[in-house]
Amino acid sequence: MRREYSRGIEYASAVVQDGLGDVAVVFVGETPAGTEVFYALELQPRVCVHYYIAVLREYRGRGLGKLLVRSVEGRCRAQAYLATTTSDNVGARRLFASLGYTEYSWEELDVSARNLLLRATCGYDDDLVLIKGIAPSALRDVRNVSAKFNERECYYVWLRLRRS
Repeated sequence: MRREYSRGIEYASAVVQDGLGDVAVVFVGETPAGTEVFYALELQPRVCVHYYIAVLREYRGRGLGKLLVRSVEGRCRAQAYLATTTSDNVGARRLFASLGYTEYSWEELDVSARNLLLRATCGYDDDLVLIKGIAPSALRDVRNVSAKFNERECYYVWLRLRRS
């Protein structure tokens, strides 16, 4: 899975090691064929973030990505679900669209929604946010949860990577 996540493995690992996230794994026989790192944030309403999803190339096209996303949605039991990706990641865009996610570019969101979503997802390298269950402008962060998460899991990990 490391090769599928590339440098993102550092961010995904930090969320899990810090006890803020969890991992779902899908097996084909005894082979781990796909994995997802996810976490929940107590925003208003509670959100679940699909942080990193990877399915090994040789197992793609079999519905394993859908299985991972649906499984995580069942485990999180949030009112809203978030993911980010790049506009050239056609597979991810198709996957989330097929599961009822609405796609937004960062530019089309108002400043407060964009800032909250960027902090909550660490989606700075991506240009799209995918949302299910809520309109972006309806999210609230009454206890500054997204800023605390962002500092700990996005910024500090980025600094550590930059130094190495």
